Amino acid sequence: MPTKKTRIHQMTAAQWEQEFSDENACCEYLVAHRWPAGIVCPRCGVVGAKPVKGRAFKWQCYACNPNGYQFSHIAYTIFENTNKPLRDWFRVLHMMLTSKKGVSALQVQRVLGFGSYETAHYMCMRLRAGLADKEFKKLVGIVEVDETFVGGKARNRHKDKRGDGSGGTGGMGKAIVIGAARRKGSVVARVIDSTDSATLTAFVRNAVSERVSLLCTDYNKLDTDYPHGRVDHARGQYVVGAIHTGLSP
Repeated sequence: MPTKKTRIHQMTAAQWEQEFSDENACCEYLVAHRWPAGIVCPRCGVVGAKPVKGRAFKWQCYACNPNGYQFSHIAYTIFENTNKPLRDWFRVLHMMLTSKKGVSALQVQRVLGFGSYETAHYMCMRLRAGLADKEFKKLVGIVEVDETFVGGKARNRHKDKRGDGSGGTGGMGKAIVIGAARRKGSVVARVIDSTDSATLTAFVRNAVSERVSLLCTDYNKLDTDYPHGRVDHARGQYVVGAIHTGLSP
């Protein structure tokens, strides 16, 4: 028998006003839902960035920059590079999600009192892209892809966890982690079972947008139509012009 669908509660205008009473409440909501397990640097993916003293919703990561890379709660989101408060974005999103017939940019401009139609149109377009287009969430620009083996040397493990009992070298008994990094931007990482062409290609298609400027890898068999630049680690190549993989040794 088909399972009964759970009804999703729709906020009324009064409930919305109570939940998101001011800008601070909106910022706290975004932080809690974006980083439920702790603040994550959007550039390198490391957990545990330090708050910037005296600046609310600002953090500093020393893992990707020895001088401290500063970022905010809206970094690398659809809310970035805008002078509109997060509460305005939330209000427009609530209008879009609760309207049965859709919401026009003109209506948003009129209801929220925006002086510019272009501002309302921009916000609506960004929100619709984030809601409907999976491609919007993928990496663009210059993207580097590489994999690594995670785990200690077999000879340092307990006897019953050494696999075949030998000392072991290379990736034997280790987890394979593949990562895609936008230069000076976001990182996507996954644990994979194999480094065969099909697995690598599937990861790239899932993580990287087809609108990427350049895909940099050391893979000679990648079944994609991306603009692809390659370095050959077997020949000692690690940098060829703008082509390199930052995840490489």
